[in-house]
Amino acid sequence: MVITNNPLLRDAKGVEFVEGGFRDVLVRARDLTYLGHELITHPLFASLGMMFSPFRSIVVSDRPEGFSPEQAQLAEDSIASYDLATEGRRRIERNDADYARMDLELLQAALEECGEAGGRVSLCA
Repeated sequence: MVITNNPLLRDAKGVEFVEGGFRDVLVRARDLTYLGHELITHPLFASLGMMFSPFRSIVVSDRPEGFSPEQAQLAEDSIASYDLATEGRRRIERNDADYARMDLELLQAALEECGEAGGRVSLCA
């Protein structure tokens, strides 16, 4: 399952769309870890520059398998890191289309790497 706020994925199959920003997606992913879902992709981008994106897509397990303190801590730490990295940063909306496309490209690469692309998640609305 993909948790996202990326408007390019709003109506995609296998997606839970989150109204709100990057942090809201992190919070939803964290909440799912407390319900027993596993984080398949890391909640944060590897690039600090992408932390300024208003959009984020995170892959989590489809079904809860049981609570993992390590997964929950990773999600909590990601929220704290995001808050620290973006403190005082203003959104520049003219870059939104580029950020949405980049998030989509990174998600597609992650799904292919995880072997998920051919199954449950359709990135074409």
